[in-house]
Amino acid sequence: MRNIRKILLITVALFVALLTFVLYKVLWDPENTKQVYYPMSKQEKGLLHSGDIILRRGYGTFSDAIIKFQDGYLPVSHCAMIIADSGKYQVAHSLSSSVAEIDGAQYQPLQRFLNESKPNSIVVVRFKSSSDTIRSIVDQVKNYANRHIPFDHDFSNSDTTRYYCTEMFQHAFYNVLGYDIFAEGLSQNSMGLYDLTTFQDTSLFRRIINHQKNN
Repeated sequence: MRNIRKILLITVALFVALLTFVLYKVLWDPENTKQVYYPMSKQEKGLLHSGDIILRRGYGTFSDAIIKFQDGYLPVSHCAMIIADSGKYQVAHSLSSSVAEIDGAQYQPLQRFLNESKPNSIVVVRFKSSSDTIRSIVDQVKNYANRHIPFDHDFSNSDTTRYYCTEMFQHAFYNVLGYDIFAEGLSQNSMGLYDLTTFQDTSLFRRIINHQKNN
């Protein structure tokens, strides 16, 4: 009888420990900011390289408005760059202090970025260029994130001291390439902003991961 009770107690303890671990990973892990965990498989993460651009659709009316004014075929509203190091993944991007603790260019754990995305909205693309060129672009973006370049709340393309999300990447690519791959997209949208259609140009970027199966 004592042995049975002991086995039951051990079983219950193991179950509680497992449940606690699962709840921690989903709800309280510092890499997670939402109660809805956005999955990316180990196989998919193995495809990621530093310099890849990850696109998502965020929550809220502002994200919806961004999607409406773009001419792109993917409903995405934000972008970041993958920074991979020894199997660990984070992103570099520019965020407003209205949605982040830090205003402007910053790093963020990949899983946190994923959890702030609407389900089945993630797309990852890779610039069609040499490894050396991509590495130089990554260094530019890391420099912005290390310096915490402020967010451009005025969305002014002429102000080179502050960057909104796509503006940061426009500067990084331009500084390395010497020409503006975002110029065509800028000329075609109605807001006069660097939008996300450039990352959807298949002549410039190759799609690596697509969770939007119908697009």
